[in-house]
Amino acid sequence: MAYTSRLALALCGLTIGLAGCNVYQPEAKPTETEAAGAPAPAEQPAVTVDTRTAPAAPEASETAIATPIRLADPFRRADASFSRFALNSSSVRPQAIGRLVNGDICDDDMIECSWADANGVAHTFGGKVLAIKSIKLEPGDRRAIGALDIGTARQPPEVLKRVRAFLPEVAIKCVRGPDAGEGGRTACQGSFRNGGWLKLLFSAETGQLEEARIDAFQIN
Repeated sequence: MAYTSRLALALCGLTIGLAGCNVYQPEAKPTETEAAGAPAPAEQPAVTVDTRTAPAAPEASETAIATPIRLADPFRRADASFSRFALNSSSVRPQAIGRLVNGDICDDDMIECSWADANGVAHTFGGKVLAIKSIKLEPGDRRAIGALDIGTARQPPEVLKRVRAFLPEVAIKCVRGPDAGEGGRTACQGSFRNGGWLKLLFSAETGQLEEARIDAFQIN
């Protein structure tokens, strides 16, 4: 019956318009709930989403923020932990690093010229090639440093634990006192296969870390 009524309305509308049609439509039967006298469930209000501010649904290809890549080569890993300027490179512009910190001994051939970046890492050139990176720490300096993943560690045991975890491929040995040749400071050193090396220097008085450095080659 419902199908017949809709068909009649459609045919009537095509000929004389709905206003002139008088088609029988059966009354809607009450539901079981209404017949029993129970109130019909209230209509739920429509939910409106403002598409201008609502976050877009993620694409199927989207993933969480990736963990920083751990460089396979230990020398490159250590190098990058100091700064983004690559050692052994002749394409690094000193002025792009930061400020010149030893202009009194820096010569025209750029031998032993050091430029410090915003994090206090000194970059020393051997001619046009970046040869050394180092960072020095004053007593009481508790800032976290990225070099060799040292962080806020300062005493030898915790510093060595962090550096060895960061560079498990590198054997680090320490020499204490005058034998280290560092003015009484304890020196811990490890070598890389490419001929470079790292060094950690600890204060003779407090035992705390004073300097961390990485050398790509010996500056003559």
